[in-house]
Amino acid sequence: CLDYTSGALTGDLCEDLCVAQKLVYKHCLYYDRGKKVIQADWRGQPIILKSKKEIFSSYQHLSLLEELETQDITETELLLMVALEVKNVLGLELSNSTVGPLWTRKKGPHWKAQVASMWSLLQQEEYIYFSLLQDFSKHMLRIIGSCGHFYAVEYLTAGQAWHKTLFPLENVVGPSLVGHRSRVRAITDIALSFLDMVQHFDNDFSHRLHLCDIKPENFAIRHDLTV
Repeated sequence: CLDYTSGALTGDLCEDLCVAQKLVYKHCLYYDRGKKVIQADWRGQPIILKSKKEIFSSYQHLSLLEELETQDITETELLLMVALEVKNVLGLELSNSTVGPLWTRKKGPHWKAQVASMWSLLQQEEYIYFSLLQDFSKHMLRIIGSCGHFYAVEYLTAGQAWHKTLFPLENVVGPSLVGHRSRVRAITDIALSFLDMVQHFDNDFSHRLHLCDIKPENFAIRHDLTV
């Protein structure tokens, strides 16, 4: 918030976080070597805030911002830089039309802060994957917004290794699942969603998506039991 008030960074959630206090910290879910995952409440809705590094200045700066006046950078040049950075992070050739969802802002009074904030987000692989694929896959976390280097995603029910059904079903669908037949149906729907996700990631994109770091807590389900 100090960086926001000084004009160093910006984002569509900054006002709610730093001024209106409609985005409220609840507790830290994960913290290791700078990576931070925070549960928060945004206008009565639980969300997750994430960043690969804790401090905005820890991210590599876009040197072009220092060499040129930010207003001199055209949106075409900026889109090209975004494409090159994504290629560098993911090792993939991507068309400009594919990269479009990563940069939707128009030039405004906080243009330099917008570019600096975007550049910090582009250095986070998860953010790139979620941004590029959320319109093409129901199995991707939805990005809600961002403030500087932190981005918010939907809060879902995560898997638990000690749980018999992998996910605590009563937390997702409610007490209506007390019946044996209803539980079996829910477990079957989750299993089919897992299979659909694997088939989808294997065959439906120009590049095969590989799932890494497989463990229960890295999967989650929505209320409709989509994994």
